[in-house]
Amino acid sequence: MVDLTCELVWIQNILTEMGFVPKTPMRLYCDNMLTNYTVQNPLFHERTKHIEVDYHVLWRKYNVGTIELKHVLSANQLADLLTKPLGRSQVHFTCNKLGIYDVYAPP
Repeated sequence: MVDLTCELVWIQNILTEMGFVPKTPMRLYCDNMLTNYTVQNPLFHERTKHIEVDYHVLWRKYNVGTIELKHVLSANQLADLLTKPLGRSQVHFTCNKLGIYDVYAPP
């Protein structure tokens, strides 16, 4: 999420230089509840010392209002199509969400 946040901030800076100023924070969807809780609630930071650098980057951008964290269920994670072996029903669900259709399938 930190790498994605840095990329999004870079894109936002380019768009701002071109005259487009975003009015709302960028939404990041994550299926890891601990990450969302850690960034949104400073009390969780005491238990996660090993991810301190990542925490500070996300926490700073969240508090400034650059990003907004949203939870997405693991079953609805679209990136799983490219990273995990899925069953047939999950593949069809994900492909339909992405707008991918089999051109050789009968109509």
